[in-house]
Amino acid sequence: MKLPLRLLPLLAFGLSALPSLNLSAAPIDREALVRRHEVRVTALDPEAALSVGNGDFAFTMDATGLQSFETLYRDKGVPTETLSTWGWHSFPNPDGFTLADTMKLYDFHGRQVPYAALEKSPAGKYFRENPHPAALGQLSFIYDGRELAPADITGVNQRLDLWTGIVTSRYLLGGEPVEVVTIAHPERSLVSVRVRSLLLQTGRLEVRFHFPYAYRASVKNKPPLIWDQPGAHRTTIADKGKNHASLERVADTTSYRVRLAWDGVAGLAEVAPHDFRLRTEAVQGGQLDFTCEFAPADPLANVITGDVLSLAARALPTFDETRAASTQGWRDFWTRGGAVDLSLSTDPRAHELERRIVLSQYITKVHYSGHFPPSECGLVTPTWFGKHNSEVYLIHSAHFAQWGRPELLENGLSWYRKILPLAQADAASKGFDGARWPKMTAVDGHPTPGGINPFIIWNFPNPIYLCELVYRAKPSPATLAQYKDIVFESAKFLASYAFFDKATGRYVLGPPLKASTESSHENETQNPTFELALWYYGLKVAQDWRARLGLAPEPRWADILEKLARPAVVDGKYIEIETEPHIYDKPTGGVPSSMLYALGYVPQTPMIDPKIMRATLDEVHRRSGGGVKRWNSWAMGQGANTAARLNEPELAVDIVTNDDPRARFKVQGFVPRPKEPDGCPAYMPVNGSFLSAVALMAGGWDGAPEGPAPGFPKNGKWVVRAEGINPMP
Repeated sequence: MKLPLRLLPLLAFGLSALPSLNLSAAPIDREALVRRHEVRVTALDPEAALSVGNGDFAFTMDATGLQSFETLYRDKGVPTETLSTWGWHSFPNPDGFTLADTMKLYDFHGRQVPYAALEKSPAGKYFRENPHPAALGQLSFIYDGRELAPADITGVNQRLDLWTGIVTSRYLLGGEPVEVVTIAHPERSLVSVRVRSLLLQTGRLEVRFHFPYAYRASVKNKPPLIWDQPGAHRTTIADKGKNHASLERVADTTSYRVRLAWDGVAGLAEVAPHDFRLRTEAVQGGQLDFTCEFAPADPLANVITGDVLSLAARALPTFDETRAASTQGWRDFWTRGGAVDLSLSTDPRAHELERRIVLSQYITKVHYSGHFPPSECGLVTPTWFGKHNSEVYLIHSAHFAQWGRPELLENGLSWYRKILPLAQADAASKGFDGARWPKMTAVDGHPTPGGINPFIIWNFPNPIYLCELVYRAKPSPATLAQYKDIVFESAKFLASYAFFDKATGRYVLGPPLKASTESSHENETQNPTFELALWYYGLKVAQDWRARLGLAPEPRWADILEKLARPAVVDGKYIEIETEPHIYDKPTGGVPSSMLYALGYVPQTPMIDPKIMRATLDEVHRRSGGGVKRWNSWAMGQGANTAARLNEPELAVDIVTNDDPRARFKVQGFVPRPKEPDGCPAYMPVNGSFLSAVALMAGGWDGAPEGPAPGFPKNGKWVVRAEGINPMP
């Protein structure tokens, strides 16, 4: 919408000053919004790796448009990986370890409960490392018969078109122009590539398909690839024709296919074990198109649609077909979900905030929207041995429902439905009812041993919260029927875990448990504030689902809601944990902040007094020097959510626009984890918590102040045009 010049000065008063114009009613130009934040890379920069993908598959590339500098990017920045949600590998288990070998008994209010706590035992070490994501393979260029060197590449001009999901890489290789267009298919584990260069005609430029054995899984974060064990795995040509080939990959019990197709005159040659080259000396016109698909062994289960197809019946798309599919898929993504346009704002931080929003939406779609929630670096690189950490699943994925894309949240919830029997069995093995969800797990759904993992409890209510977000976005009997088992089985565990303490006449949580900050001793920790609020909200939502289904309230749940311990208060402020009351004893110095989640991520409940929470927020903020530097990592979303719900919009905006180096969003939108930026160079909880906070600020929440964008300041500097955002509870 173009405004007359005479009206431009009025924009300084913001949207609320222009009710007659009703700017919020004008549709956002989605394409213009997305395209003004397209990503440009102008150097061989290991921090600037770009990804294409669909949530179940991601291909991350360097400045060449492929993965030609795998070691450089891994050592100095963001690894160039090919990862999927379906590909997993385990090293052999010759000693026959079982999870039972990792168990240790802990006292739970007078009875002995086994927990997989023997992390450092041989069995614990094995199950922490296995299974881990399969390293599907590396695609790179060979130049004059050798691997590329950084000095070979000059004049880099790489562009990620966010609107279409297409990366175009232009550069000089040995002084000769090269153009590479890289695209991922929206529904398959597949990349298509177009290479244009006269170097193809002379055979000086070749495409390499190179396969490692596995990741060195003993490295917890950003593990290197194992290239020096060629005898431990097998790569064979299963089929080969003039313009296609099929490779069979076997590594221990892992097997998958790699299918290749190309246009033009080229040939695939095996030059060494696991090393294949697409020879191009006869290519005419300086152009080569090729497609590479990774897939489980035949029959192929399509992880996205659930269809089962034979590989023979599944034709590989051409480059042009993949480009058309990617363009349509990303156009649908951008136009059907929510959007926030800040282009009319005069606050100097508005453009950067809008960039962070757009890039975070792209990143989480590529790396975290699939049918298994991956590790905390998504499909960028395996972290925490490539395992899913379910306690942060709410932070990773709630934003999909908030931004009007509940189906992406449902992808991950479909995995929770699959592992429900395992979660029920785990609860029963410990003497509890319902479903005890694994804290840290691979796609198989089995718990990973650890000194912390078994005692975390804030993962247990998360599925209830997420199912409620789906219902709010899709309020129908079908939604209730689809997710009632997750909700009710989760609630049964919450009720079974809450212990009635006759001495105090209340239900308590723990011990053993570890609070969300993971620093407390499991045998001494009871009633953390955040977890109490989550417990209350989870059981309350479960009762609401019973009412929606025409069922009577569950009496035990009602009793717990009435008698659950309330969060502890010291000097008019909430403390993190009831059993650690001295956090404010010193007048200065930092304090934990997880108690803020109890009104932020968790909506308003009778558990929390907003006045006390405001005093708590003020104290936490004061102890950080009054600035926003402490609000980095996923605390960014934590602090902004709490500030917004407490009607502190200036602070909320300060937090989500934090420009501290630890809160830096890289050129492609990745944010490293401040505690270990080298090992976690693309920490998804930052992008997820950030998107959740901005959606809350722009789209509101139950009981929010009237008017548009209730979490943004009404200071005349912010014009927030939002559409398609679902309010939070």
